[in-house]
Amino acid sequence: MRRLLGVLAVALLAVAVPAHAQDKKGAEKKAAGKTMTAVGEVTAVTASSLTVKGKDGEWTFDVDKDTEFLGKGFSTKSAKMKTEGKATTAPDFVKAGDRITVKYHDMGSSKHAAAVTLNVASPK
Repeated sequence: MRRLLGVLAVALLAVAVPAHAQDKKGAEKKAAGKTMTAVGEVTAVTASSLTVKGKDGEWTFDVDKDTEFLGKGFSTKSAKMKTEGKATTAPDFVKAGDRITVKYHDMGSSKHAAAVTLNVASPK
């Protein structure tokens, strides 16, 4: 009987731990919130942020290694930089004056850019 209780306890623990870990991941996703969109013109860009002015205001977005940049030639450029051992940053893809669309998550005190799409490049 004792052996049976021990086996049941181990089985229960094996099921409970992954379920708890899954709940934790769900809470992290909820904290990130739903994906929102902003469209406008880039007014400033650094390696860690970009500022966009749209018709409803101006926003600053955090960018990091997880931010995806989309536009003509971007995948070729990022692949080339990767083979050269260089990290890609926001200034490698967008500059002030570019019209972009940003898919982002409101993280409370900041907005994290998940994807940045170049709509119209500024004249050179």
